[in-house]
Amino acid sequence: MQDDSKAQPHQPLMSDSKLPRFTRLDKFDPHRKDFVCKHEADANPPITAEAEALFQQALALVSYEMWSENRNYAKAVQLYEQAMKLGHWKAQFNLAGLYLQGLGVEQDPEKSIELTEDLMRKGVPAAWDNMGTMYMGGIGSLKQDATVAYAFWQKAADMGSMASQAYIGAKLKATHDEPPTFWGNRLVGLKMLECAFAQGSAKGAYELAITLVGNNPELQENDERALRVFHEGVKLGSQQSAGYLSSSFRHGEKPVQGGPDTSRADRYHALANALYYNPDLRFPNLDKVLPLPPAQLPQWDMSAPKTLIDAAKAVVPAASSPPQAPAPAPAPTSQRTSQLESAERGMPASNTRVAQGIAREADLPKPLVRCSGAGRCLVTGIWQARVPDDHALAASFNQWHRQSYVLEGQSFPDPREQHLDIDPAQVIWTWWNQANHLGFARIPQVSVGNPPLAG
Repeated sequence: MQDDSKAQPHQPLMSDSKLPRFTRLDKFDPHRKDFVCKHEADANPPITAEAEALFQQALALVSYEMWSENRNYAKAVQLYEQAMKLGHWKAQFNLAGLYLQGLGVEQDPEKSIELTEDLMRKGVPAAWDNMGTMYMGGIGSLKQDATVAYAFWQKAADMGSMASQAYIGAKLKATHDEPPTFWGNRLVGLKMLECAFAQGSAKGAYELAITLVGNNPELQENDERALRVFHEGVKLGSQQSAGYLSSSFRHGEKPVQGGPDTSRADRYHALANALYYNPDLRFPNLDKVLPLPPAQLPQWDMSAPKTLIDAAKAVVPAASSPPQAPAPAPAPTSQRTSQLESAERGMPASNTRVAQGIAREADLPKPLVRCSGAGRCLVTGIWQARVPDDHALAASFNQWHRQSYVLEGQSFPDPREQHLDIDPAQVIWTWWNQANHLGFARIPQVSVGNPPLAG
């Protein structure tokens, strides 16, 4: 790392110093005194429903669920371009990646850099993170420079990039310096990892959890919380977290308590395998198939791993479902209701998230059942969470996959456990049913769909 007070990217002859790639940044400071958590969802430009529909169609054409030779990158490029023209920043971000790799278009690193720079001008934190990666790799006309890369990542983390927060946080979480591998700034490193985790970063969850393993309070170690964060990491799509817990439960090693549990180990292993083949998978309803101890494991036929995967996925409205009517405006806590995410109402017949293999269809029960997060669950099943649109963290929290499997009489998940400053009373949960089937002797059995009606 250089010692000058500013990190100045290398500029080739005749370069335009006004381009974002040449932004003069503060030098990376591994011993910074503090970090203020920001969420990238608050900084990103809004996305229209029309642009999102095009974006989802593009994702379905290049899904990991398809054999590589069957993925239609050329058509995806066309759809990304259409969505980009409508202001969809993610489509532009993905298009930059395709130009960099030469998928669906002729390889053009400079075009990739230009698309990234345009997003940087629009204030997209992920674009600033991406520019750091480009400098680290010496992409196109950019001279490889780790000092500049770290300066961009630091800037991106401060803007809210969860990817940069996870990466820099992991570098700072040590108790002593061994540059350039890691630095001893544990308190700030943990703050960054907590921020990335709160935003839903799978990598942030894994790095935070592995940092928490142990029982030294001076280092903020806590095996119990580490286990919960690993588990949440699996929900967010962390293959590393699933693999770690599979090994821990198989051998009865930290952060697991109470000895080996091969049944749980096998299920985490199946989830890790699924994430290896499809990194886009998320398992928000993991507790339906794999609750943490001391909860009883529901029975599952291990010869059918797909049922485990499907049951843990998020559910979305079936193509035949009519659009949901908007819910009333927020009322007192005990009565407050909330609508499902508007982008999920009236989805087209071809549900693209189902086509991508990251969700499955379901019908919302009628009449709708809603509960305040401050209360207890009225009935077992999958529940969808949402806060009022005017909440400060609505952009981060109100996601289509913000779901949880909750048993009757249980408390709903508390957002504060994920470092989200949201009072449970501000959250409204909507019931999807999708409970497990009660088999012989009323022992729960993992099922995909709703349990049969009592005869």
